[in-house]
Amino acid sequence: MEIDCNRCSNTNCLLKKSNIVALINSLKSTYKLKAEQFVFKENFQFDGIYIIQSGKVKVVSFGYKNRVQTIRLTKNGDLLGYRALGQNTFSNSAITIEDSTLCFLEGELFYELLKKENVLAYNLMLFYAEELRIAEVRMKTLSQMTVNEKVIDAILIAYNNYGTIDNNGILEIDADLSRVDISEVAGIRSDQFIKVFSELKNMGKIHFNKNKHLIIDDIEYLRDQVKIYR
Repeated sequence: MEIDCNRCSNTNCLLKKSNIVALINSLKSTYKLKAEQFVFKENFQFDGIYIIQSGKVKVVSFGYKNRVQTIRLTKNGDLLGYRALGQNTFSNSAITIEDSTLCFLEGELFYELLKKENVLAYNLMLFYAEELRIAEVRMKTLSQMTVNEKVIDAILIAYNNYGTIDNNGILEIDADLSRVDISEVAGIRSDQFIKVFSELKNMGKIHFNKNKHLIIDDIEYLRDQVKIYR
């Protein structure tokens, strides 16, 4: 399938911010993936970069005994696979959280576009700088947080990426994220996460709705618990 860049609603797409959208549109390909499918796998051959046209994807890394660490939660317009630029293999994996549509640009073509288009190269540099800043802050805070704070921080990260507010003021994480998914964002064992999660639920701070989406009942409480890291 093909989706015209000029008709795409994503305003934060890195490729669309360049001066060669028409060329990119003619070179890219677009395809669909079902939920829980790999976009690419860690240590597999790098083939190119991906943009989420619609959907949600988690970027993960597999550690000792295949323990999973979720590095990033992504949504419409976000770039995937960029950490492998200049390398032969992907340094992490990307897995769809829900049915998603992705645009793909082959690696060699992307390199050639970067050489020719200064605006694209400049925007990519700014993107890298911001991602590095976020990673540094995250590394610093995780090293200082308690288990309780890590759980709350992971919930807030999920809300910042996928949060919605309805007409009744209900705050919902509009994504099919399980307790295991959120524990992987927190970077702790699932049993540690479930203990703290249950405590927050019993306190009336969070709960799951009938669609199995997490509802935040007291976001100010959660934010207050980790405000010293903000």
